[in-house]
Parts: sequence; C-alpha cells; structure tokens
Amino acid sequence: MTRVTPEQLVARAEIADTLNAYSRGVDRRDIDLLADLFTADATFDYGHGNITRGRENLRGLFVAATGKYTATSHHVSTINYVRVDDETASTITYVYAFHDTGDAHFHVWGCYEDELVDDGDRWRIAARRVRPAGAKTTTSEALPDRFERYARPDPS
Repeated sequence: MTRVTPEQLVARAEIADTLNAYSRGVDRRDIDLLADLFTADATFDYGHGNITRGRENLRGLFVAATGKYTATSHHVSTINYVRVDDETASTITYVYAFHDTGDAHFHVWGCYEDELVDDGDRWRIAARRVRPAGAKTTTSEALPDRFERYARPDPS
C-alpha cells in the first residue's frame, strides 16, 4: 500500500466537502448549490439507462426530484477513495437517504459511485452512478410541535 501524500489529504478533504455539500443541497432544495457541484457536461445515472446529462438538465432533475418530498435527510458515511490523482478522482460513498412525502417515509440505502475533477475552484462531480442496495417504505408521522423543520424553499 502506498502512503498518502499531504497533497492527497488536501484533495480528499476537498472531495469530502463536495460529497457532503450534495446532501445539504438536496435536503435544503438548494438547486444552485447542487448544480454547481457538477461539471457542465456531468452525467447522473440512476441505472437501467436512466441517465441525465449536462448541468442544466441536472438542474431540472433536482427541481423535480426534490419537489416530490416535504422533507429529506441524506447521510453519507464511508468514503472510499478508489483513486486520487492531481486533477481527477474516483470514489465510492455509502449513503442512507430518508424521504418524507407527508403520507409515507421512503428509505433508501446504497452508494454513489463518482468520478470527480478538480475544476480549479473546487472538486466537481463529472459522473455519478446511484446504486441502491435496498429501499423500504414506512408510514409517516407528524413532526411533534416542539420542532421546527428546516426550510426547503421552492426553487422556481
């Protein structure tokens, strides 16, 4: 096993910032942030040929996908740095995602398989493959009155 260089540690931290920002962007419906995390020609692959290409098309995907839910909570945990070079990287990141429709909770767990590029001002996702390991739907319960849900503005 080759030792990690200080430059690679910085790159890993910056890559983790990008991956974590995706969760924040989805959960807060921050479409501008989400779009900025991807390269202009990025691909987003849900599987079975369901691929969205290009930042502007991704923007539409994010508006539609985040609009289905009253709340979401995405959690990335283990980030495997498969490869980190000067300007490109490959990661596999494990994810658990909670989605509330108001009537039901949809839970998904699996991983993001990402190809990233150092775009100068930040690491951006050039290709994302979403690969679930499982999913489950449960009934929804009202949020107790003592809590105030975080804002999810309508991006339109």
